[in-house]
Amino acid sequence: MSWLREEVLRRADIVEVVNEYVPLKKKGANYWALSPFKPEKTPSFAVSPSKQIFKCFASGKGGDVIRFVMEMEGLSYGEALRKLAQKYNISLPEDTDRSPSQTRERQRYLAIYQEALRFYREKLRDSPAIAYLERRGIKPQAIETFQLGYAPPDGAALTQYLLQLGYPEKVLLEWGLSLRSEGTGRLYDRFRGRLIFPIHDEQGAVIAFAGRTIEQDEPKYLNSPDTPFYRKSDILYGLYQARSVLRKDMPALIVEGYLDVISLHQAGFAQAVATCGTALTEAHLDRLRRYTKRLMLMYDNDSAGEAATLRAIAIGLNAGFFVSVAAIEGAKDPDELLQSQGASAIHEALDSQLSWVKYLTAKQPTDTPEKRYQLIQQIGENLRAIPDPLLQRVYAEEVEDALRIPIGFWENFDRAELSARKDSVLPRAQRITAEKELLRIALTYPTHLYAEMPIWEFLREEFRHLVFSDENAERLRRILCEWVAPAPPTVSELVQDMSPEMQDWLTELLMEKHTLSPHWRMWDDSPMEEEPVAVLESNLALLHLNHIQRLLIENLNILSSLSPDNPTYEEHLSIHQVLIRQRAALAQQWGILLPYQTHHYNPEEK
Repeated sequence: MSWLREEVLRRADIVEVVNEYVPLKKKGANYWALSPFKPEKTPSFAVSPSKQIFKCFASGKGGDVIRFVMEMEGLSYGEALRKLAQKYNISLPEDTDRSPSQTRERQRYLAIYQEALRFYREKLRDSPAIAYLERRGIKPQAIETFQLGYAPPDGAALTQYLLQLGYPEKVLLEWGLSLRSEGTGRLYDRFRGRLIFPIHDEQGAVIAFAGRTIEQDEPKYLNSPDTPFYRKSDILYGLYQARSVLRKDMPALIVEGYLDVISLHQAGFAQAVATCGTALTEAHLDRLRRYTKRLMLMYDNDSAGEAATLRAIAIGLNAGFFVSVAAIEGAKDPDELLQSQGASAIHEALDSQLSWVKYLTAKQPTDTPEKRYQLIQQIGENLRAIPDPLLQRVYAEEVEDALRIPIGFWENFDRAELSARKDSVLPRAQRITAEKELLRIALTYPTHLYAEMPIWEFLREEFRHLVFSDENAERLRRILCEWVAPAPPTVSELVQDMSPEMQDWLTELLMEKHTLSPHWRMWDDSPMEEEPVAVLESNLALLHLNHIQRLLIENLNILSSLSPDNPTYEEHLSIHQVLIRQRAALAQQWGILLPYQTHHYNPEEK
């Protein structure tokens, strides 16, 4: 853990920080509020002052105070850390993500782009772009929200303005604001006679521009080139304005054009974003993942838009998103649909959205074996790309409904296995519950004594002899087994290297979803107090019982393959009897019913 992270976590109070965003109310040991990430009527957002973590049961998000600021502000880890450090007056010796020179360079970059923005916005007044925007139905409020501007047609107006402010030619060229004439060697503006769309990062800083002709010039759009601080394949237009809406569990509405985004926001569809002249990429989805796991594609109603939709479906599924398609009917793009048919047509398109499975099956003909083969091949590749086995199965079931292809078919399509192992004494859900309870007890009561040693130390030794079936539980078990510090890990120490998804899982493990009514105190001074030793022993017994059952099945398989004359037959028969006795004793000790065959081996059945 870095010094800065330690200092921020030491000084920052998560209750104080969260309360600046949402009003908290104390109930029991925790504080509660309505989720800031998803609409709800009953508070399910909890903050634990003792553990210094939050958990949103509505959205699944959880973590420490740094993760909370990342989610609320759409910041990177380093940016959230700096924001909290500044709030608590912690000196920053250097940028946490960049070297001091890189930080100064970025500050200069943002400053010159801010000057360019000021120039373009000033030039918009009384320009021909105003009439163009009025024809397109763009209102003054949207112009202000998206900070639209105008680049005058004379060749070097912005260049001369910036040079007069003291910026060198080299900077104007490298940062994409000016070009050099091959004939005269002089600098001229990259954007001339165009409506200007500023492109913001997620904190609202302008980092690039796009320009649209308002005449019939070609090309219709010009974009800033990639620079050290802007990559087209990484930035989504409109995401800065859409952040607060996307946090409310809205799907990101992906469209193609800048004007599509502005028109949709103006009409009340503030979840719309667009790429900056590129196809949808993994980097785009990495940014969106901070806000939503749902994609709704609304590309242009032409062959290029259809091809872009197919590509976006594949990349969205590969990134673990739920993907649907909202088709445009009777117009070429969302902006034209709004202008010609109004907001009700957009509502209708969104309400009629199709999952990617239904979209493909409706779009692709299957009237010949070849076409059906191509459709199945495409669906299979999309299913194979989905990283979540459960999500794979959900979509495989939808394919089964649409095309009558059984789920088992996809197991031969180089896919991950869809069904869980069945050689266990415990149902999978019960087994996972026992695993999670032991992990929770180890982290919640680490110093509580059991067998004359802290629970943390006792369970760490037990964990070294177990393998957990739940992926996240197994990942945490390994972390705890590899922990070398003498003191048990804190939650903040655990989450610093965890993915957001793993942080969500851990905070749900440690945070109680429901609070106890104060009226219970009328009947019991300490109602429903947890007894960590009893929880430990009962759940550890379940896992040990599960382990014995597996050994029993493995030994039975060996016995079934041996004849009584085999030298090792008696040895395995003896092992079988010992395991039966151990299992019965453990079950009787803890009052566990054995809902499986007792497997008393009878050699005459061979």
